[in-house]
Amino acid sequence: MTNIRNIDLNLLVVLDVLLDERSVSRAARRLNLSQPAVSGALKRLRNAFHDPLFVRSQQGIRPTPQALELIGPVKAVLQDIDTILSLAEFDPDTADSVFTIAATDYAQTTFLAPLMQLVHREAPNIRFSIVSTDIRRMPEQFDRQEIDFAVTVPEMSPVNVHAMDLFEDRYVCAVSPDHPAARNALSLDGFCALDHVLVAPSSDGFFGPTDDALEKLGRRRRVTVSVPNFLSLPSILGSSDFITVAPERVLLPFANSLHIFSAPLKLPEFRVIALWHELSVRSPAHSWLRDKMTEIAAAIDAPDLVEVTI
Repeated sequence: MTNIRNIDLNLLVVLDVLLDERSVSRAARRLNLSQPAVSGALKRLRNAFHDPLFVRSQQGIRPTPQALELIGPVKAVLQDIDTILSLAEFDPDTADSVFTIAATDYAQTTFLAPLMQLVHREAPNIRFSIVSTDIRRMPEQFDRQEIDFAVTVPEMSPVNVHAMDLFEDRYVCAVSPDHPAARNALSLDGFCALDHVLVAPSSDGFFGPTDDALEKLGRRRRVTVSVPNFLSLPSILGSSDFITVAPERVLLPFANSLHIFSAPLKLPEFRVIALWHELSVRSPAHSWLRDKMTEIAAAIDAPDLVEVTI
């Protein structure tokens, strides 16, 4: 049986990176070590665990069954060590943490922008790295601690992560102020006949929640343009006769340049949530940021939202 007292804990850092990278050369680059140094550490790990841990393959090195069983425990041990080292009371005035958050442009503008402003006032040395949401890679990103949080919707949440409700939003329509629909009430027939702009994460996305609702009524709309983010909507709508159905909170900042109104059919509301990994549950820095998220979410969900034109 391996005795933890006989293991240099720095070896666990090397093992963790090797399990992530499955390559001695990539692990060496990530650790800023030479390849011989990583190979030497791997030799000591093999002796400590009485197992080869990795075998050569065409793609690099492949973990043995015992090494695969070590992935979760090793990450948990390293996170506990980080927690122990940071348990000196978290001090926002001196903290210099870097938080990596996966979010769509919707979450960036509606939630992360006010969150970062609040954090900067209270903890001026904390920095943020915002990355695009990748549904397929999110579980791996959390496991490898490439991201600290994700701000998304429940339908995009991977399993085995912690979640917290942030706020709700609803879908509304928007057109150019010169659009005929800005002057006259829009019927369902008229709505379906217009050219629609849809925001979809994939390039071939021409179907969304609005189409689900229409399908239940036996109706279809005409989606002419599909774009990957919400930031382009104002310029597209402002220079065309297109219509869009988008979250109310992302459109309200453009209320002076767009005509915003309720759709002529019932559309579902949706929830926005924050996600984080089990490994960061006890981190004082993460706990502090989750509290700040709660503060911003409460402010966003306040009942005095601006009413849109119906």
